[in-house]
Amino acid sequence: MQYKNWLITQIASEASIVEEEVDCDKTFDQFNLDSLAIVSISFEMESQFQLENVDPSLFSEYNTINKLCVWLENQQ
Repeated sequence: MQYKNWLITQIASEASIVEEEVDCDKTFDQFNLDSLAIVSISFEMESQFQLENVDPSLFSEYNTINKLCVWLENQQ
C-alpha cells in the first residue's frame, strides 16, 4: 500500500489535481503527464524505494498505478 499512496501523491502533484481525483486504474497518459514528469517520478521512485535504474518506460509497460504497484512489489 505504501507504493500506491506514494504514487497517488506524486501523480496528483505532477498533474496538478487533488489526490481524490487520482483513479488507480486510469492510464498514466490520462493524467496528461509529460515525459519530464514521468522521468521525475522515476528518479524519485528510485530514491524513495532504494531501486536501481527505474526506466521511465515502465510507465508505458505498467500503465496504471495498480499495475506499476504490482511490479514494485515484485522488486522487493
